[in-house]
Amino acid sequence: MTPLVSVIIPVFNREKLILETLESISAQSYEHWECLVIDDRSTDLTVNEIKKYLTKDNRVKVFIRPSNKPKGANACRNYGLELSNGTYINWFDSDDIMHPDKIRLQIEALESSNNPFCVCQSYIFKNDIKNVIGFQTDFITSKSPFDDFLTKKIVWLTQSPIFRKDFLIENDYLFDEDLQAGQDWEMFSRILFNNSNYIPIEKPLVYLRQHKNNTSRGKNEEQLWYYFLARYKIYVKFKDSLSFENIEYLKCYFLNSFKLLLRYKQYNKSYNVWKMALITDKTYTIKQHFYFILSMLSFVMFRKGDKFINKLERK
Repeated sequence: MTPLVSVIIPVFNREKLILETLESISAQSYEHWECLVIDDRSTDLTVNEIKKYLTKDNRVKVFIRPSNKPKGANACRNYGLELSNGTYINWFDSDDIMHPDKIRLQIEALESSNNPFCVCQSYIFKNDIKNVIGFQTDFITSKSPFDDFLTKKIVWLTQSPIFRKDFLIENDYLFDEDLQAGQDWEMFSRILFNNSNYIPIEKPLVYLRQHKNNTSRGKNEEQLWYYFLARYKIYVKFKDSLSFENIEYLKCYFLNSFKLLLRYKQYNKSYNVWKMALITDKTYTIKQHFYFILSMLSFVMFRKGDKFINKLERK
């Protein structure tokens, strides 16, 4: 029998974009799917637009995030997994577009193997999928997937993989609901640490939309904090098993996070980076920790302190 694929889409205030995403799913050459749209309690007409679409394709269903679950796309993704009936899971985003053959090609690859998931390449586009800017990443294939994903030598986002549902459930692979950015990197790093046998499809089967309201492909002060937090979680979870190169990569990331947050005047967050990841790092000397303190004091008091920050480098 043809396996059912559950496409799970968290959505918040996407009334002008969600229908184009749903159209791309309805146009799939693989027809045995369900699409669970989990609304994060939108304040615009998103839900009304989706309900109108249900009369066009009854494979699409809409649910509201329960009030006892935290706000955010990750809670919606996890809730969608709870509701799903599919053998396979494809999390997707509410502003992106599927290539018509995405599901078919990935399911064909998975059905002819024992691999737990399959990833594909992605395009970035602006305004219209005819206006492709380029690939989202150069590489999705590696001989050392965990190492290269952790250091971002290979990259894919939430939309790319299709997973066997039993693989996710049996290993308790869920999105971290504390993270508001960097959650895909954190989750896929956890997965690749133990399971590096995935199928790469080099053909771009996802179109990632670039626009001013995009939350996953831009950077701001709040996201920088969550990017740090995602990496700190991976460091704490796996530090006893990480290579020296990976540990050094993460420690350099922590230092750069401290500097960037301080320059963005995110003083509490930069202090928390120092307290969580830097103060206990024995590779820094007492003199360097003195510069950490001086840089924080200088930015708080005078809104500048680069002469102290610039003295903080890993040897």
